[in-house]
Amino acid sequence: MKTHTLLLQLVGLATTLLLAGCSKPPTPPAAESPRANVSAKTGADFFSALAGQLVVFEKGVLVPYVRTGPPAAFTAIYFSAHWCPPCRIFTPQLVDWYTKFKANHPNFELVFTSSDEDEAAMLNYMKETNMPWPAVKFGEKKAAGLDKYAAGGIPYLVLIDENGKDLTGKENNDWQPPTEVFKKIEELVK
Repeated sequence: MKTHTLLLQLVGLATTLLLAGCSKPPTPPAAESPRANVSAKTGADFFSALAGQLVVFEKGVLVPYVRTGPPAAFTAIYFSAHWCPPCRIFTPQLVDWYTKFKANHPNFELVFTSSDEDEAAMLNYMKETNMPWPAVKFGEKKAAGLDKYAAGGIPYLVLIDENGKDLTGKENNDWQPPTEVFKKIEELVK
């Protein structure tokens, strides 16, 4: 009985943490609107604009990511970190959801953007959770133009279209539980 009670308390704590998210230090306001079109500078779809800045975890190392298949009409950006307990609780759910969803939606992709302290922590996180999607190279979030989509807390998930338009973020990029974004993605990505 004691084990059962302890387990319920831990599940309750985990749920509270997941719903609250981990706070990130405030970032200075972007010079342009958070809903700006990042791909306008390249003339390509948003996902293609990230070419050269993405990696995947394969056989214990990060290797350059090369997309196959049709262009990504929709890209979800996942802001997360190994040090964040709610992120570590949510990421396995995201892996399961992504695996099922991606199989039926080749025009969709998800990109991990790490808020970890260093590349080793990012690599460890990707390995531990078996992240099947590409990630922005460590330290390249700003260069990739993705910071403008971030919220004040993690885990955070946002969907953008091929033009870089934010489709699921709240006003002022307020944090929202990533499980709420699942539903929005499923409604928008056909």
